[in-house]
Amino acid sequence: MLRKLLGAAAMAATAYAFVPAYAAHVHVHAGVGCSSESLAKAEGGVDAMADGPGKLTAEREIAQAQDAMLNGKMSGCAMHLGRAMRTEMAAAPAEPAQAWPQPKWGWKPLEGPR
Repeated sequence: MLRKLLGAAAMAATAYAFVPAYAAHVHVHAGVGCSSESLAKAEGGVDAMADGPGKLTAEREIAQAQDAMLNGKMSGCAMHLGRAMRTEMAAAPAEPAQAWPQPKWGWKPLEGPR
């Protein structure tokens, strides 16, 4: 009985020692780990965004990621940081539209507002 109890305690101590180290390197679908470098990179990208609802959402996610990191919840930090980076990518300007081919039979299309 004592051996089983000591074995269980040893397993719990091992898990308690290695789980935070593993959680710091958890990668979400976006491939983001929770580190100060990742937070700085995300904050820099959000600062460059134009003001709007996307920027507000990304700032909120970064604040939640920092809070989770300070509380030792590395998987939650990685989740919020991934959301912030996806919001940043979604708010990136779209590529310019491709120009239409030249008109046939000598007619010119009407000019629209620019």
